[in-house]
Amino acid sequence: METQMQEQTTTREAQATRGQTRELLRDIALQAAMRKRMAGVPTYTVPEAAALLSLSQEYVYRLIHADAFPALQLRRGAGQGRYVVPAKAVEQLLDFAANAGNCVDVAEWVDAWRATSAGGAA
Repeated sequence: METQMQEQTTTREAQATRGQTRELLRDIALQAAMRKRMAGVPTYTVPEAAALLSLSQEYVYRLIHADAFPALQLRRGAGQGRYVVPAKAVEQLLDFAANAGNCVDVAEWVDAWRATSAGGAA
């Protein structure tokens, strides 16, 4: 019984530590994104974009893989690459939502963003 209680305590402590680590990494990403924003850097890493949008980076990666969020995939050969998110995309999404006055479906915004980014050509 005592061993089981110790295991539960250890599990809770590990979960708390993971949660604290996750929160710390999110804060670091948000600070980096704000510095980039102030400096006019044109791209964010996925964790930075996720922090600015108050989303998990896993969710942003899922959106990118589903072709439902703009990103650049940088890779060499057939291996895994690195994704960066255009800062304009994050800013325009937030502006669009602020001006819409209602809930914005990101998929609809992506379609509109693609149309305007491509010069309006269909």
